[in-house]
Amino acid sequence: MEVNGDFAMPLTLVSVMARIGAEETDSTKAWHLALGQRLARLRKLRGLSQEELARRVGAIQVVISDYENGKTRLFAETAVRFAAALDVPVQELLQVSKPIAVEAAHKPSRKLLRRMEQIERLPRRKQTALLTTIDTFLENGQAS
Repeated sequence: MEVNGDFAMPLTLVSVMARIGAEETDSTKAWHLALGQRLARLRKLRGLSQEELARRVGAIQVVISDYENGKTRLFAETAVRFAAALDVPVQELLQVSKPIAVEAAHKPSRKLLRRMEQIERLPRRKQTALLTTIDTFLENGQAS
């Protein structure tokens, strides 16, 4: 079967346009992947788990994972929520080519957090007595 020369031109144009669209899609995917990696790095620098970040932005952990893996597009409202939760300007979050200038946040140990939760469950009078003891101990420790 012989192919008409006039028919080959539109097919070539369609294939070129498809390739251009694929390149744009590839660059968009690459940008979203870089943004996701940046989001994950900022989250880790802040000492947050995916679940903790999800709670702060009003999402679930799986959604955070999808953002971090570049599977989900980050829209403006969500970017603002992430920036607020990570305590960075939105511009800092979205500039994927710029190195991150955020210092790691110090996160208390889980052991200490569990003890603090136990103290919070005590009656107010016992909390006050315990905190007074801790304060006195800390003041004496600094004087030494």
